[in-house]
Amino acid sequence: TAVDKVSKGKGRTVNARFSVMCAHYLFDPDFCNVASGWEKGIVEKNVQDRRRRIWLDAQDCLFHTFDELNVWLGQRCRTLWSGWK
Repeated sequence: TAVDKVSKGKGRTVNARFSVMCAHYLFDPDFCNVASGWEKGIVEKNVQDRRRRIWLDAQDCLFHTFDELNVWLGQRCRTLWSGWK
């Protein structure tokens, strides 16, 4: 598990390995509130919608290398997620 201790609200003490992973992939964890399972469903639906949108858009593109694909994916992900919170 990523969390060693759950505090009030969204407060969490994360374990060292999870902290290292967050630092490596350059993201900040944003945990759901305790006993609020509906929050997870909203997050998962947003991920699903954006994933589908990305792959639909990718069908119209031609990538000559994996590097081109990775650059395009990075830009597309940042664009789609920039307006969401």
